[in-house]
Amino acid sequence: LLYAGITLTSLRRNHDGKVPCGIIEDQPRFDWRGQHLDCARHFYEVDFILRLLDVMAMVKLNRFHWHFADDEAFRLELERLPELARTHFRGEGELIPGVFGGGARSGGCYSKADVRRVVEHGKALGIEIMPEIEVPAHALALAEIFTASRDSQDKGQEISVQGYAKNVMNPAMPESWRVWEAATREVAEAFPFGVVHLGGDELPEETWMHSPAARTLMRDEGLASTHDLLGWTLNRLAAKLSDYDARPAAWEEASFGSVGIQNDAILFNWTSQGLGLEAARAGYSVVMTPGQHAYFDMAHTSDTDDWGANWAAIIALGDTVNWEPVPDDEPELEERILGVQGAFWGEFTTQDREAEPMIAPRILGLAMMGWQQRGSTNKDQLRSLACYYRVVLDEAGWQSN
Repeated sequence: LLYAGITLTSLRRNHDGKVPCGIIEDQPRFDWRGQHLDCARHFYEVDFILRLLDVMAMVKLNRFHWHFADDEAFRLELERLPELARTHFRGEGELIPGVFGGGARSGGCYSKADVRRVVEHGKALGIEIMPEIEVPAHALALAEIFTASRDSQDKGQEISVQGYAKNVMNPAMPESWRVWEAATREVAEAFPFGVVHLGGDELPEETWMHSPAARTLMRDEGLASTHDLLGWTLNRLAAKLSDYDARPAAWEEASFGSVGIQNDAILFNWTSQGLGLEAARAGYSVVMTPGQHAYFDMAHTSDTDDWGANWAAIIALGDTVNWEPVPDDEPELEERILGVQGAFWGEFTTQDREAEPMIAPRILGLAMMGWQQRGSTNKDQLRSLACYYRVVLDEAGWQSN
């Protein structure tokens, strides 16, 4: 009924207040049709998030991936970890300097009331909210606060892709588990969807290999590599989620090594579609979020004046549909691939509205990949749809170009 109403509303807005006669019979191809927003690098006001949910609903997306924790901040207010308040702002005089789009001083946090607003608004629109807490890497701010989460005897010199040293918490340290378990429990309680994303991505090579405490843990548990210890860590935390009636999710790296995450975890593919397919073949439930097609912080063109990143790809509107989540010769993977998801990372964002023309109209391509059946999506159709939806986006006050 919700989606029928959305269809009728869109038709009416594009036909001078009238609805054309006809019969429409359709259904979504995938159950998971999501959009991610990085609120750790840039703090988005709650009103912006609610407007994003409105736009998602207009194109019949149904999952919002709320990325509020990363190296630069943990933006959720947690009663069990009041020390996190030190991460809410960065810049002059703060724990974390004004890296990326931070400015002289910027930031904020989401209160429990804010979480309820987002969850309730999403529910009214048929959108479930999945939170992400980031374990064990992408945790610079947490490691700076909870210093006992790192082994003081660790002589490793690992640097993250973003250039951060010592941004990983150590699973051999009791303090790490105190923080992780407290955060996991409170976050699971706050989000009724029942899926919590644990992170697990971009762990620097050789992490923990020079930590005596970690090496002892690895010996006791029969682990051989950094990825093995990552899998062991995520599995232990994922098992905790079952106590809170929540299902774990993680980025694709959680399946690497000989001890990949289990506990019915959902994996989110991002580096290349191939790794997502490998995970599906291994029996994982997978959401496809390939950076080459679904990372909306990437620039639209190669023009040097075009805003956005380009490390994953240059993503024009047509590129969002120029791929197939399930290979033609492996139709059996359809049951393992839950759906598709777009992502917007906030390293370059300084104002909320900068994200609007980056997300839409490209979000329409994502929506088409999630809804339309195999082989029925093409670039020409998407261009026509973008023109058609301009009226809808304009009425919503969403800047689409």
